[in-house]
Amino acid sequence: MPSDTRFDKLTDGNYHEWKIYMQALLTRRGVFEVVNGTETRPGGSNNHKKIRDFERKQQEARAEIILNITPPQLAHCRDADPKIIWDNLQNVHCSRGRSTVIALRRRFHRLRLERSETMSAYVARVRHIAFLLEEADVLIADEDLITAITSGLPHSYDPFLVSLDATPDDDFTLTNVISRLTNEYQRQHMYVPVQRQPDSNNSTEEAMSVSSFSPNLAHITCFACGKKGHYQANCPTRSPTATTPVPTKPNEYAGMAGEEEDSDSEGVF
Repeated sequence: MPSDTRFDKLTDGNYHEWKIYMQALLTRRGVFEVVNGTETRPGGSNNHKKIRDFERKQQEARAEIILNITPPQLAHCRDADPKIIWDNLQNVHCSRGRSTVIALRRRFHRLRLERSETMSAYVARVRHIAFLLEEADVLIADEDLITAITSGLPHSYDPFLVSLDATPDDDFTLTNVISRLTNEYQRQHMYVPVQRQPDSNNSTEEAMSVSSFSPNLAHITCFACGKKGHYQANCPTRSPTATTPVPTKPNEYAGMAGEEEDSDSEGVF
């Protein structure tokens, strides 16, 4: 049966991820038992049905492994026994040398939230390196993950980290921290930075502050033309010299003016 699952083939740099995908595929095919050694060759004649079923599983498992590796890995797959092939690949790719662990630890503590990266993607990157360290027999506790995640945040998260440090111990869990980080990321990206022109009539300090935050104009509807992207005051359909008339009460002012004239006239005599 052809594979209907798509994942990257085995290379020199993705063994740990490939092993998980490959194990899931072989399990779904019902042949992983002959790969991990839990099912061994039964005794009896080679023509026995149990023997033929076991050999069929071996052949299918070996075929699936070979079809999901790149050509440079074929040198490790010459044996007819898929368990031996599986063990060879593990021995070749699972380097647990001290230099490898140190390099992974260095990557783990140098991860930073990129400008165009979402919080969920950043957390996934941190957990991926932690997964590689655990595959190298390095114990990674939740506190290590929290430290690595929060250490890579930009300065805009400093007030959030201050409040996070005051969290009670019972609530200071990895799940809770990630949830609060996701909410803080959404809050910070709800508004986009815009440039505000300084007012020449304002003080020097206020004129120097030209940046502010305002709602995303893509969601603003103009009441003048009905289009999105600007306010009514900035509508291009309006005349640049148009001003809003100020309502007055001419009769009232006229009466007041007449009274003032009468009082002035009385003052002359």
